[in-house]
This record gives sequence, C-alpha cells and structure tokens, in this order.
Amino acid sequence: MMNKRILKLEAIGFIFTSVLGTLMHFFYEWSGNNTFVGLFCPVNESPYEHLKLLFFPFLIWTFVENIKLSNNKFNIFTSKLIGILLGMYVTLSVFYIFEGATGKTVDAVNIASFFIGVLIAYIISYIITVSSKGKGIINGISFALLIIIGISFIFFTFYPVKIPFFMDPQNLTYDITKQF
Repeated sequence: MMNKRILKLEAIGFIFTSVLGTLMHFFYEWSGNNTFVGLFCPVNESPYEHLKLLFFPFLIWTFVENIKLSNNKFNIFTSKLIGILLGMYVTLSVFYIFEGATGKTVDAVNIASFFIGVLIAYIISYIITVSSKGKGIINGISFALLIIIGISFIFFTFYPVKIPFFMDPQNLTYDITKQF
C-alpha cells in the first residue's frame, strides 16, 4: 500500500534529519570555520543559525523522497514546505516559551525542541502527502519557496538583521564574518 511506503520514507527521513542535523551542529567548528560549510551549518549559537539543523537535512530528504515517489502524483514539495515551516515554528516556539517562562536557556530543552520540530515536520508532511492529489502549479510554487528559504538562510548568514534572533548569546556576534 502506498501509505505504508510513504510512512516508511517519512520515518527514514526523520532519522536522517535527526542524525545529520545533530552532526551538523559541529561541522562548522570541525571544518576549521570553513565558509562553505557555514553556508549550511550553524556558524554561531543563535536561534536563527540553529534552524539550519532542521532545514537543510529536511531539504535533502525532500529531494530524495521526490525521486523515490516521482512516478506518483503527490504534491511532495507542498507537503514538505508546510512541514518544514511548521517544524521550524514548533522548534522556535518550544525554545522561546521555555526561555520566556524560566528566563533560562537549557541545552536539554534546546535539543528536545529540535527533535520535536523534526517530528512535527515529518508528521505534517506525511498527512499532507497522503491526502494530496496530482502535481500542480502549487507544487512548483512550493519548490520555488523552498529554494528561496534556502537562499535566505545563506544570505542571512552573511547579512543578519541585528536583533536577538540572529545574535549568538555566547559572544554577542551576529554573522559568519565575526567568527575569524
């Protein structure tokens, strides 16, 4: 049955995104602060940069899943766009609600917020994928929006808005250029 196949792909995607996202937290430092690595991996401890841990592995899996399901008529990019947006929203919500309620940042809560966000992203993606019918213009627009979001992550790595969302709370810097 197709739903079982999609469920299996989403479960593998959850594992893939969770593992790669966790490892990506360290890639920039492990690379000796390589600028290319910093395009896709966090360059500091800001909430914004940590969304890369969810977005880029999820995007990679989106392309894998699109290839695996290419003979089927699903709006993969639409389901993935909505899934990733809700996943990032949930990640940030857990982070900011806890920080606002306690006045503290706790690593265990930050890590849990990532995994909760990944889980929500894949649950929503699954629900929308199995209920979608036909590939249409909305799927193409969703693909374009995913690419625009990815480009935005890269842009704001170099040119962040000077607000706390983009600021590294450990050293009070904002962008990749301040890391050298």
